[in-house]
Amino acid sequence: MPLPPFVNQAKEFWQRLRTPQKLTIIGAVLAAVGIIAAIVAATSSQPMAVLFSDLDPKDAGTIVEKLKEQAVPYELADGGATIRVPQSRVYELRLALAREGLPSNSTVGYEIFDRTNLGMSDFVQKLNHKRALEGELQKTIASFDEVQKVRVMIVLPEKALFEQEQKKPTASVLLHLKSGRSLSKLNIEGIQNLVASSVEGLSPADVTIVDQHGQILSQAPRETSTLAGLTATQYEQQQKVESYLTSRVQSLLDGVLGPGNSVVRVSAELDFTQREQTRENYDPDGQVVRSEERIAEARRSQDSLDYPAVNSESNATKVRTNYEISRTVERIVGGVGTIKRISASVLVNGITKVVEQDGKKVVQYTPRSQEELQKLTQIVRNAIGYDPERNDQVSVVNLPFDTTLLDQPEEEPTFSLPRGNLVLGIAALLAVLAALWALRRLVLSPPLRRRIEEIFVPNAALQLAPEGPVAPSLEPPAEPAPVAQLEEHRELSPYDELRQRVRAKLDSATASGLTEEDLMVEEMKDRIRRFIHENNAEAVKLIQSMINQEH
Repeated sequence: MPLPPFVNQAKEFWQRLRTPQKLTIIGAVLAAVGIIAAIVAATSSQPMAVLFSDLDPKDAGTIVEKLKEQAVPYELADGGATIRVPQSRVYELRLALAREGLPSNSTVGYEIFDRTNLGMSDFVQKLNHKRALEGELQKTIASFDEVQKVRVMIVLPEKALFEQEQKKPTASVLLHLKSGRSLSKLNIEGIQNLVASSVEGLSPADVTIVDQHGQILSQAPRETSTLAGLTATQYEQQQKVESYLTSRVQSLLDGVLGPGNSVVRVSAELDFTQREQTRENYDPDGQVVRSEERIAEARRSQDSLDYPAVNSESNATKVRTNYEISRTVERIVGGVGTIKRISASVLVNGITKVVEQDGKKVVQYTPRSQEELQKLTQIVRNAIGYDPERNDQVSVVNLPFDTTLLDQPEEEPTFSLPRGNLVLGIAALLAVLAALWALRRLVLSPPLRRRIEEIFVPNAALQLAPEGPVAPSLEPPAEPAPVAQLEEHRELSPYDELRQRVRAKLDSATASGLTEEDLMVEEMKDRIRRFIHENNAEAVKLIQSMINQEH
């Protein structure tokens, strides 16, 4: 199958180029392809995910070396403490590094005694025991979800000869909490008791807890709480009660009015006074025998005279009964933190509808009726446990909400490239423009233009000429086609003008044996002679530039 004509022309054009010109074209094409390939690889790269974070510099360096050995792309962040890798390989790399013991746990616990030397002194043993105890406490406290890093320091004084001179052990805990996390009082007291229970003779009051900002988090335990600590506890309990009541009312109103159409605020006043009352009740009608005493006496007497004996006997019985009135003793201890008074304020939005007015969409606001507000008031009272004896107050007000920000039209999402990809795109565009500029300079150079004319112009003329011998005279068509009429009125290019001149001379030159190609070459030579004759200075410069480019 014969190749198309332009393929043969391009092949002949490439063969006539000099070596520097070929290298220039190849280099420009390869540079453009390479930059485009780099941009495609950068923009189509998979997202990166965190492999490890909060690493020690030693562990981070070791992990980076392992990633380099496996040719895994990575990124460093947070000063080298965080390493990111392709998201699809996160779990695979974690398992592979875990088999090699990475990241290593820098906190040393009781495993320090696994490599104990026999010649260790007593001082070193005590020091290792202290380090092991601190390490185990650090591991335990670090398991809290809110804790990112922890450091425990324990002071164990030497045993004194006299008990009065013995000093108490102390401990301090430095906590690095995670961003946006905090420890409750119960967690802090739990850490205090945890450390105190792990060290012999240590009291929770002697454990100081400080966060990364230098704020003291620890306070005295509950049994020795100061008035300030008790007030803080009361305030915390009051906030819990208010939050609980607010959430109950808000959930009900959201179900009735819809989310965003109501605002609820509940204020609760709690009574933290502890009362103890003892009552004694007596029932005068109810008599009860408390005790009964019975005494029986028997006496016998006989005279000792010469008269016949006279005997006498006497008996006596005494009964003593003690009665007690019925009495009831009642001891009442009042609870702490009971609700003393509740105040609830509720703002309710009206009914909004979007209607068309004068061809425009307008938001129409309709206030809620008084009957509807009364129903909402009753709902709020039932939710908070309204008690008129406590002088509770509930206020439900209907006001229009400001929805200016919500009514603004949403901005249409715009496509934006990352900064790195934008820079690569600009670089690629500049590289392509530079390659095109180099090709333009190469193509428009006089020697190359001359060779292009030598290759393409005669071949094009031969393709346009009719096949076979040319007749001495050509009869014009009787009715020219519309395309031919358009060609007569359009502006002729230099090549078309040259072809027309050659065809005009072709009738007289056919007898002498000249072909159309020979006539075209002769016409081009004539034009070059006229150009040199009319523009001597420019012709000299052109010839000099051609000589310089040839060499």
